[in-house]
Amino acid sequence: MTAKALVVAGYGLNCEEETAQAFSYAGLGVVIRHVNDLADNPKELESVQILAIPGGFSYGDDTGSGNAFAQKMRLTLMDHLKKFVERDTLTLGICNGCQIAINLGLAPAFDKKYGERVVAVSHNLTARYQCRWVDVSVQSSTSPWLSGITRLHVPVAHGEGRFMMDDGVLATLRHQKQIALRYVKPDGSAANGEFPFSPNGSTDDIAGITDETGRVLALMPHPERGMFTSQRDDYATLKDAARRAGKSLPDTADGMDIFKNAAHYFETAKSRKSA
Repeated sequence: MTAKALVVAGYGLNCEEETAQAFSYAGLGVVIRHVNDLADNPKELESVQILAIPGGFSYGDDTGSGNAFAQKMRLTLMDHLKKFVERDTLTLGICNGCQIAINLGLAPAFDKKYGERVVAVSHNLTARYQCRWVDVSVQSSTSPWLSGITRLHVPVAHGEGRFMMDDGVLATLRHQKQIALRYVKPDGSAANGEFPFSPNGSTDDIAGITDETGRVLALMPHPERGMFTSQRDDYATLKDAARRAGKSLPDTADGMDIFKNAAHYFETAKSRKSA
């Protein structure tokens, strides 16, 4: 049976269509559900295997990015969200969805204490909204979302993407390998906070984190905006080089690999249970 993803919408989230398309292209069933409708029927979470909170500008970022939307979900859905992530499910928070997931305490959720917020996502050091393509290096080898991926060339689009935490939390993230993605330079070397390679000045160049299981991924870059080769910022250059070499470009780009991994995870679910 094809696994099914539920993509949350409402109150300024504006990437639900693209995110749903990415899951559908990867071969997954998908439904877009307004957060109010989900709050009215939270048992719908029991019938899906993937929860995605997409990007956007919920509540206009007026109370800080993701804060108000996270509070709404906390008040209406928190017990159901905890049950959902405790099952063999996948959860994805992208950009504003990342901020919401962090505020909800779905990641990093040390000791599986879902609901406790220990990381903040704050204003970019540039004090400016940044919309640009970046390179990120995959750090986590345990997350199903990132299986087999080493690098991603994907866009960011945010004004508050700077991961911040105290030294103890950072040390735990490193020790438990919960730093999923770090910003790097095009040659693969560390960004070291240097703009524009690190677009927001994030602590330790962090672009995304997971919970301890790796099944919850919260990332600031937008994989759904870099899922097709024709979307890439260097598409014209790649197309010309391929033409000169007598080759063709693949239809999909780096971002799609994340969604394909989600499909693969549930395709192999039976073998995991029997192991």
